[in-house]
Amino acid sequence: MRYTIKDSVQHSIKIQRSEFIAFLHPVADAESTQNLLREHQAQYSDATHNCYAYVLGFDGETQYYSDAGEPGGTAGKPILNSLLRNDISGVLAVVTRYYGGIKLGVKGLIDAYTLATTEALALAETVPYQEYTHFVISCDYAHVDKLRHQISQAGGQELAADYHEKVDLRIQIPKAEAEGFAEILASAHGLDRLDYYLENKQ
Repeated sequence: MRYTIKDSVQHSIKIQRSEFIAFLHPVADAESTQNLLREHQAQYSDATHNCYAYVLGFDGETQYYSDAGEPGGTAGKPILNSLLRNDISGVLAVVTRYYGGIKLGVKGLIDAYTLATTEALALAETVPYQEYTHFVISCDYAHVDKLRHQISQAGGQELAADYHEKVDLRIQIPKAEAEGFAEILASAHGLDRLDYYLENKQ
């Protein structure tokens, strides 16, 4: 079984005067992952390195990592391997390093990035990873609260909201609930657009 984490986690360790801060974030897709990554890099632009890895998909089919300036194979891959060893998906892991003046060498770096990620994972609350169907729904402002209640009742999550003349909600619903949820939406008033994507548009 594959798992994800319920909430974001932060954990810091110090090795030979270098500080390694591991951040774990639950993520839904590549777009939200890249947005979080850009925000993190901007917030910690003073760090020596912001190395990261992420795994997405029910089968972990999307995997990516970056050493972010550390010697090749010493940071991003160890972070990724820590996620894979724990059967984790739907997670972005960033390990931010502040260099302390002592070089750790290849093995030392691999061990440090592995330890920071592994200890952060041990602190995280894991839950079974679910397959989701994604929707974009456009609705009147008067119907937003009711729609959000229906999303919650279906075990879904709101990923983003755009407020214009209408409200566009980008959401994900557990795949097992998606067909029933779509039927409810199809008969609802105040919804101008129901757009299935990802699973439904492939």
